[in-house]
Order: sequence, then C-alpha cells, then structure tokens
Amino acid sequence: MATICNHHVMSCMHGLRERNLPQQQALELAGINPAVMDQPNQRVHTDQVARLFKTVQETLDDEFMGFTQNNCKVGLFATMAELVSQCSTLGELLDKAVNFYNLVSNDIPMQLTRAEGNAILSFTMDKPNLDPEHFMTEFWLVIWHRFPSWYIGEPIRLKETHFTFGAPAHKSELQIMFPSQLQFNASANQLVFNAQYLEKPLVRSDQELATFVQNAPADVMTIPGSDSTLEAQIERIIAQRHPDKLVFVPIHDLAGELGISSQTLHRRLKDSATSYQKIKDNLRREAAINKLVNERVSVEKVADLVGFSESRSFTRAFKNWTGLTPRDYRKQQSQ
Repeated sequence: MATICNHHVMSCMHGLRERNLPQQQALELAGINPAVMDQPNQRVHTDQVARLFKTVQETLDDEFMGFTQNNCKVGLFATMAELVSQCSTLGELLDKAVNFYNLVSNDIPMQLTRAEGNAILSFTMDKPNLDPEHFMTEFWLVIWHRFPSWYIGEPIRLKETHFTFGAPAHKSELQIMFPSQLQFNASANQLVFNAQYLEKPLVRSDQELATFVQNAPADVMTIPGSDSTLEAQIERIIAQRHPDKLVFVPIHDLAGELGISSQTLHRRLKDSATSYQKIKDNLRREAAINKLVNERVSVEKVADLVGFSESRSFTRAFKNWTGLTPRDYRKQQSQ
C-alpha cells in the first residue's frame, strides 16, 4: 500500500491540536497540500506521511506524538535499536525491546508471550482516553510488525490482530495494514503469529540498521512484501533508466518493458488505486524535495532533473503537490 488514508493523516496531528500548534505548517513541511485534506477520500503517499509523522514527533519532542501522559523523547527508538542490534534471533530482539520500553515508560506496557505454538505481542494504552481516535494504538502495532519483519528479512505472516476498540469506519484500511483475522473490543492490542518466527536470525547489518533508524518512521510505513508490487516494479524501472534524472517513457513502452499490454497495465494500476500519472507525480515530488532541501539545487535545475521542460510548469505542479512553491518550501524547511 503506497498511500495512506485521510483518517491517519489527520489523526496523527491530535497532539498538535491539543497544544494549539499549527497543523497547516506541519502538512506543508511534510510536502502535503493542506487544501486537499478536507476531501474524505483523499489518500496520501507514504513518503509524505512518514515526513508528517516525523515532523509531529520533532515538534513535540515526543516519539509517542502526544498520545500518552508522558513524552517519549526523540531518540529513544534509536537507542532501543542499538540495544537490540546485539541480539541474534527475533525472539531475543522482542524480549529485549519489550523490557526496554517497559523500563523507560509506563505509558504503553508491553508483553511477549508464547502459547500453543503462537507468539503473542500484547500491549495496552495506560491512558486510552489520550488516544481518542486510536491512532497511537494502530501505529504501535504497525511498528512492532514492520520493524521485526524488516530485521529478519521477510514479512511476518500474522494469524490474528486484536484491538481494544470497536470496529472503526476505516476497518477496511486495517485489513490491508494487518492482513489477518481482525478482532475488535479485545482485552489487549495484540499481534499473533507463529512462534517459529522467534527463532529466525536477524539478517540486517549495523549499517542497514543505522540507515533504517535515520529514515524512521519511513520504513515502518511500508507493508512487508510491498517491494514486489507492480508500482514498486515501475518505480525500479524508472530509477534504473537514468542515474541522475527522471525519464518517463509513454505508458505503452512501459507496458512493453513489463511484458504486458498497456490496457492490462492501466487496469492493474487502477485495481491498486493508483495510475502511471500518480506514480510519476510521487517520484517527481520526492526527488524534487530531496534536491531542493538536501542538495540545494536551483529550482530551474530541479525542474529539468525531475522531467519538466520549463520551471513554471514545475512550480505549478510542486505547489499543487505541497501547497507551497519550491522556493517557499525550501525557505520553510530552512527555518
């Protein structure tokens, strides 16, 4: 799933709203156009949402994003990651991570149990009223499914996912996020999976872990196995076409490279709630933001590098993506 529903985008800013901090600026810094967020069916690319989550965390200096009684200072996840890097199996990692978070915080008490061939990772929110839309509950479940899956190099296939709240309006989204049997109004929030996963070795290097932590929470937004989707295949083809510049071929040429007809490509992308144009826009936006902010490339040069024949067209597109012109976006990021 390369996009995330409007519900999670807006609910993640609850902590900002409670403290009367600007939401529009947070959206703009994340590269999300605030003008489109009042559309109920609006979906936002995971790269943008990851930046939004990180912006909220850094603004509040709280990795729990304002959903708990006590702040969890930014940097604690990195400390935990360094600690578990000494482990050799997934079981050791989860045991050590659970002990670590229970030691430093009482806000989300966790437990790892083993029963009848299953591993059960459980937690409750100490003050669930501080998480009225259950954002933190769902996000914490995501983290402790995706991070372990990444560390063993394969998706952990969930048997059941339990939630302490009733089935929400975005239940279908949860089915995508946690492909398993969903149970609501449970006594604890739980990830239930085969205990054999606990014996899996950790396969990531220290350098890979350092990159994962630096990018966090971006990589936990990616559903395990999604790198094999059609969209991911198209992104890889485009990225490999030219090392320094985005080059887009007509869709019938792209379909030929994939070994399918253009009609089939259209249909399969539509079935995945995306399109070739959306994929191009996402790649252009992310490349443009990187070159504007991190590489400090001129607007005119960025326009050319992401596939626009003139800077005015690029500026219009960028403002439509983010709500800001390229120059205003770079200025705001520098403040």
